[in-house]
Amino acid sequence: MTVLHTLSDLAPSPAALAETLTYLAPGTSILLMQDAVAMAAQARFAEAFSDYALYVLADDLTARGLSLALSATTVDYPGFVALTLQHDNVQAW
Repeated sequence: MTVLHTLSDLAPSPAALAETLTYLAPGTSILLMQDAVAMAAQARFAEAFSDYALYVLADDLTARGLSLALSATTVDYPGFVALTLQHDNVQAW
């Protein structure tokens, strides 16, 4: 079963994020949205996300005046909907 995890809150540190991600299987898809997009603008989070397919909601990134510092795919709202349809389950965090 494929799962898309949506993260909407900024983790206070890479260690805190890594602890959260221990509940996810490697290869799982993650979409950063709302305040969580700030993690995609900080290279210090790169290692924590390295085992996952990482997506970032482009509108939230732009709204905060940020740019990507990690290897991630930006998606718009239709892309977000497409991701939900490509996965068997969506889990919001």
